[in-house]
Amino acid sequence: MNCNELSQQADLIASTFSKQDLAKLVLALKGNRESLQHAVKVIDTIDNRAGYSLDDAWDEVLTGDS
Repeated sequence: MNCNELSQQADLIASTFSKQDLAKLVLALKGNRESLQHAVKVIDTIDNRAGYSLDDAWDEVLTGDS
């Protein structure tokens, strides 16, 4: 993926999630020492399941990894 594609993907993510959701994602990554791969899985999970909250997606991703 080149820089332009990454920028477009970042814009899409930013427009899909609220600032509060993005802040929660950053804090979870930083505070719980989760990997960027976890964050990508969470975003994909929310994308694929209508009505899923950020917390629901984190729970599903982390449960799948344990």
